[in-house]
Amino acid sequence: MFMQLKNISGWKKAIIVMAIFNVLIVFIDLIVIFFYGPQIRLSAAWLFGSEDKTTLSSLLFIEGALIIGVGALLAGGFAENRIHPPRAPSTPYTVEKISKQRSEFREEQISTGLLLMLAGLPLIIMSILSAVA
Repeated sequence: MFMQLKNISGWKKAIIVMAIFNVLIVFIDLIVIFFYGPQIRLSAAWLFGSEDKTTLSSLLFIEGALIIGVGALLAGGFAENRIHPPRAPSTPYTVEKISKQRSEFREEQISTGLLLMLAGLPLIIMSILSAVA
């Protein structure tokens, strides 16, 4: 049956979810390269190279960079301006001082952004290692 995550701490759950997420991304990339590798290389050989290994490395790097970028935007609070209307108080410090719920939301947003950044880092490391090896 499925492993129950009730008795596992928050960081361990996050690491397990990140590992599963990264394994799924690599598995999907391998399937895409197996079935659509020649078409991908024909349409954008300048980006994906001429071999399956180079194409995999490029896909992993692009996906890792996108995930790190989204995580950085979340951790930096850039998405928050799109969620809340501009008629809020002028500075983020004033807003967090006014509302406890707002500061809790911001803390969750920062931790989610950091976790996304940590999830994208192994993809970039794998892309670099696969390009070198």
